[in-house]
Amino acid sequence: MRKIGITLLAFLTASTVLSAQPAAKRPESSACHIFIDYQFIWTLEVVQNVSGRPVPILNIITFPKGQWDLRPTDIHIFNKRRQEAEIEKFSIDTGVPDEPYVLRYLKVHGDSFIGMDLVGDFENFETPTKVTIELGDNNFTLEPVDRLEFENLAQRIDQINYDSPDIRQDFEVLRIPFKGKREARRRFY
Repeated sequence: MRKIGITLLAFLTASTVLSAQPAAKRPESSACHIFIDYQFIWTLEVVQNVSGRPVPILNIITFPKGQWDLRPTDIHIFNKRRQEAEIEKFSIDTGVPDEPYVLRYLKVHGDSFIGMDLVGDFENFETPTKVTIELGDNNFTLEPVDRLEFENLAQRIDQINYDSPDIRQDFEVLRIPFKGKREARRRFY
């Protein structure tokens, strides 16, 4: 009986100490931003190219059927000074070195995946504070996360069975949390 009491006391003490620790705080800025829900997954990671310049890599996974127009002006990346990066084009790897497919417009199809580099001047945007993307009737705000959490989530996202009849089960089994915020897109005519 005494051993169980001591074990229980040790467990309660450890639980109290662990619960007293502050929850992980979301970083104000990061090279990694993410949005996740049952219909869309967006990831943006700023890396350095071979010449040391920052390049944002954007990945989109869509689960619902449909198609949406995406232009560089629909993507908004802000730095600590509240300046917005000017995104000029999209660059998609063709598999041929130094011969990417560069375009100013992209048709995003439902139930698909696409990854691209963003083309523009991203000096002073190595760790953006805010990333928003307008697509169709939605405005997505990606959440800044630290690199370790980003890589952990990316590994879990890679394990999703995209042919699953109910993607929610994969999210539950893989413990993939929702991240970011989706709102109705404001349109001004």
